[in-house]
Amino acid sequence: MEKQGRLRAPSPRPSSTAERRALLAAHSLTVKSPENAAADLKAGQDAEGWMMLRCSDVDCYDRNPRLRTNPLYADIRASIKSREGLHDAIAVTRRPGAGRYMCYAGANTRLQVVQELWRETQDAKYEWVRAVFRPWVSESDVLAAHLTENQTHGETTFWEKARGAADLKGLLESELGSPLSLRAFSERAGKYGLKLHTVTAVNYLFAVEQLAAFGAHLTHESTGAIRGRFGHLEKLAEALNLDPYVRQTEFQELVSDAGTAINAVREQDNPPRLTVMEVERILAQMNAQFARQANCPVSAVEQTLRAVMAAAKPLSAAEIRARLSGGAPLEIPAVMPTSEEVDSGVEDLPVQQPPAVQSKRASPSSARSSDAVDDLSFAAALDGFSAQFRISSLVRSDPDVAPGFRVDPLAGDDLTADGEEGRARHAAHRLLLRLSDDAGGSEADAQHIVSLLLQPAYWPLMRTLMDAYHGRRVTDGRVE
Repeated sequence: MEKQGRLRAPSPRPSSTAERRALLAAHSLTVKSPENAAADLKAGQDAEGWMMLRCSDVDCYDRNPRLRTNPLYADIRASIKSREGLHDAIAVTRRPGAGRYMCYAGANTRLQVVQELWRETQDAKYEWVRAVFRPWVSESDVLAAHLTENQTHGETTFWEKARGAADLKGLLESELGSPLSLRAFSERAGKYGLKLHTVTAVNYLFAVEQLAAFGAHLTHESTGAIRGRFGHLEKLAEALNLDPYVRQTEFQELVSDAGTAINAVREQDNPPRLTVMEVERILAQMNAQFARQANCPVSAVEQTLRAVMAAAKPLSAAEIRARLSGGAPLEIPAVMPTSEEVDSGVEDLPVQQPPAVQSKRASPSSARSSDAVDDLSFAAALDGFSAQFRISSLVRSDPDVAPGFRVDPLAGDDLTADGEEGRARHAAHRLLLRLSDDAGGSEADAQHIVSLLLQPAYWPLMRTLMDAYHGRRVTDGRVE
């Protein structure tokens, strides 16, 4: 149904120009002033929206975790120059009470380029930038926005990501007033759009807290290897009730010395990273340091570590103490066959079959996730084997040869060393020579190697070494 109402008489139209002007003036006086959109804003409060800003009025983010110049800097500069200015808007914000703006989510490189071009040319096309203002929320909000942007573009190193994650965790804990567990930290990071798995977070925090001396040389793999060894040695230290303060202090000294040595001989290549052999050297130094603290042989530490890692369930403190004190030692055998006995025919000697030890590579729970991990495993096995027979100084890493390492010849007293220990060292040296030389070896080499196989005490070391050696992928004569 239609609504009805009284009809009003139409207003008479002004007949002259003067009357029309008078009518317009009367209407203008009755029109209300437009509402002030900023009337409800408090002093110093900013509203979200678009704006044009002078590039010189915006600062790069002062907590940006990036340490090095963006590798795409030259390309970004060329692009902005060819397009005669920055046409994409950048997100900006500013801290409460601050007069200057800063980047909110990335764009630090683009801003640097525009500012550089403006200083060089004073061309107006570089002076102004389009910006989207984001109201201030918190320090953690801005840092998370930058980390998410960096993660999206994948232009930061492991060390830069680690520093950013550690900084974010510290900011969140400061704002919340309480510590965050790793799971809670990962969940909060996810709410910001930052993908951060718990294992990744553990490596990030360990790198910043314990391995800062290595800095940009760290990778996810090398950090994980050192962190794993650190954790296993901590279990051994707890079983012996070693002073944690002393352990921590000496570990930091070890890391500092190792980091100084590496930085002294290596340039900051792009990207910098620890080599496999450098990581293994660090792990060996950690073993030796613990052996000194626990007053036990390095071989006992290495054997106990293997037992801890291979055990289906955690070893008790008593079991660990027994192994470290020699309860299950890996000693030089009391009887080693002489070279004459080997030459006369090893078939006359009693031969025990090695126990059926399942290869760790066959276990789904310990399957290798990458070739880098396989190389680390072989390097660890090689280091452990050569250390047991005191020939570590003769083994050198060499990625240019197929096996990945070279073995220097015995010299000096080692050439004439006799007795059980000397023969064992000769046999171990011959074995490594065979593994490092695709051309093969002599019959005497085989006889020396057989002499090792006759000793059950050496089976775990040899099995670990051979499993790791054959577990690597070899293509075109080179280890991948």
